[in-house]
Amino acid sequence: MPYRVKVHFEKPYTAVTVSNGHYPYVDTHGMTLENLNVGTGAMYQISVALINGAGTVVIDATDGADKIRFRYAIPFDCDNDGNIEVPKIAAVSQSDVDKLAEEIEAIKQRIGP
Repeated sequence: MPYRVKVHFEKPYTAVTVSNGHYPYVDTHGMTLENLNVGTGAMYQISVALINGAGTVVIDATDGADKIRFRYAIPFDCDNDGNIEVPKIAAVSQSDVDKLAEEIEAIKQRIGP
């Protein structure tokens, strides 16, 4: 049974293709999601086939001069209503937190008491 996914764009991108990694998806209105220019707030609803309970959504886009790719495991990367956000929300790693703490400590030492 397919899983209904809503793809929300939080910022504008060009040359956007929403695919399963091989073929572009077609949204529920019949539009092929390939080589699109999307604006902030754009939303497309797609049906993702689940194989053994899992599916894939891959979003290729251009942000300025950068070509970027976001991969989503469906339904694991969706919220309870089937929404995914582009760019993909990433969790902060412990090493990022540690690095930030070191930078803050260095700034404190430079400023002094």
